[in-house]
Amino acid sequence: MQLNTALARQISDKANQVLKRDLLIADLSGQILAGGPGRAFVSEALSAAQTGRPTTSEFEERQTKWWPFVYDERTIAVFGLPLDTGPITQEATTLLQGLAEVIVYQHFLLDKIQSAERVRADFVRTLLTAPTIDAADIHRQADILQLNVRGAQAVILIHLDGFETSVRSKHPHLSSEEQQLQIDTAAEAINILVRDGFKNLQENLMAYLGEDRFVLLKGLTGETLTTLNTIRQMTEKAQATFAMLGAAKLDQPITLGIGQYYPDLGGLRKSYQDAKLALEVGSKVWGTGRVYHIKQVGMFITLAATSQDRKAELAHQILSPLLRDEQLFKTVQAFLSCGLNLTDAAEKLHIHRNTLIYRLDKTKKLINLDPRHFDDALQIKLGLMFYQDQSVA
Repeated sequence: MQLNTALARQISDKANQVLKRDLLIADLSGQILAGGPGRAFVSEALSAAQTGRPTTSEFEERQTKWWPFVYDERTIAVFGLPLDTGPITQEATTLLQGLAEVIVYQHFLLDKIQSAERVRADFVRTLLTAPTIDAADIHRQADILQLNVRGAQAVILIHLDGFETSVRSKHPHLSSEEQQLQIDTAAEAINILVRDGFKNLQENLMAYLGEDRFVLLKGLTGETLTTLNTIRQMTEKAQATFAMLGAAKLDQPITLGIGQYYPDLGGLRKSYQDAKLALEVGSKVWGTGRVYHIKQVGMFITLAATSQDRKAELAHQILSPLLRDEQLFKTVQAFLSCGLNLTDAAEKLHIHRNTLIYRLDKTKKLINLDPRHFDDALQIKLGLMFYQDQSVA
């Protein structure tokens, strides 16, 4: 265990505030970490680290006393106090030792918490993205980590564009490892915010996946849960999450993707893929800073790099009520082929314009897409094209 540069600077700055004195801190190799020129070598600091005894030398034309900083019965750094700012009393050294111990204790306690958070994030990442998983092994690991993945859950994916870049820009003097520690700290604060917002219920699991993305495994309530009857519940929970993060006034635009509910661990992995598609496609088509459900994104996923089977499945989910009604199916096809022109479509179908409007209203109720709106019409067109291609295949 040794002090890093960031921790040494915290101690040096706090000593200056409390004792009104400069404090030099060197590592066990005698190189300055804080309070002086970075990485400068001081032989007396090395001697104090090796012998465990104080020593005095001249450093940058100032007489300086060096002595080892002992924490948990081990020397982890060397302190240096210039003598020209006053005598070094026992009271001052005791206060300095206690002050440093508190800061180090807080740091390593936080590091342990963050280590647990990294283990949890790694577990969630494996659960959702590994090529294959063993359900029994996943449940065993979850039980050890005291994480609930046995209940009904679906995925909300949260993208904070520029999150890591923003954190790193606030700590340009730190090493990449120390900057990563700052990212972990900021990510855990966001995780806590969301978990607290949902009352820390066990079925709500929040983790940072990296690359500016957080994942929320959101617990669902209800007796008979299906893919379709949970859409509203998941959308409401995502909107609540969006509001929580918005109220925190984060520096980055917030975009959410919502996956559908499917049973079991395989279904949870599928829900993650849904949420990822909703986030990526929604952001490209309509922009960032919004909430997208996979059903809302709909057939725009035919433009995304996902499997043909998934595209076919979603096309069937969205369009099956329309495909089962031959009259409506032919009506929508004619309307689309006429460029969304009501008059031309009515003439082509040999029906009254009001009859056409009635059928289009009925279509909207059935599939929640209105052929008269360009974006919805485009989704229907893509879905029908994909459905017909699959039928031919």
